[in-house]
Amino acid sequence: MLASGRHQDIFVDSVYTTMAVCVAVIGKDNSPLYIGGIGNDTSTDNELSRQWLVHTALDALEERLTTTNNNTSGSNSNTTRTDMRDLYLGLLYSTDTHKIYGYVTNTRIKLVLVTSSTSPSGSNIRDAEVRTALRRLHALYADAICNPFHLPGDQITSQKFDKQVKNLMLNNV
Repeated sequence: MLASGRHQDIFVDSVYTTMAVCVAVIGKDNSPLYIGGIGNDTSTDNELSRQWLVHTALDALEERLTTTNNNTSGSNSNTTRTDMRDLYLGLLYSTDTHKIYGYVTNTRIKLVLVTSSTSPSGSNIRDAEVRTALRRLHALYADAICNPFHLPGDQITSQKFDKQVKNLMLNNV
């Protein structure tokens, strides 16, 4: 009985590995369109810490975008950067407890993914997995704003979008 209980705990841990602790969609004017997180703690402190992480990532994201624009507006205007089509910005910065990744769409909507660098599942995430997750989030965002009742620039309140994003954060892509 004890052995099967241990097996069950290992199985539960492997099923519920989380990829991200927070995902955010930020508008052109740096206003949050969606900030979602997972976990049982829905206290105000947790929400504020998520918003703080996302908003501090915006500085690094904007800096990365301005250096990208300066690099592409070089001597020859016909020359484009080869990775300009790649909207993934990579690791924006990391703290002792979190790693923050960025992605920007062609319409200047910013996507931010925050992982935990203290948990075993969060610290072992490969760059390709983050890139795939952010591309998937971009597709989910595109589906959500294609709703004819959604006004561009408004916050995303779709329960379907929220559920799909939480599945994405649980690494069930």
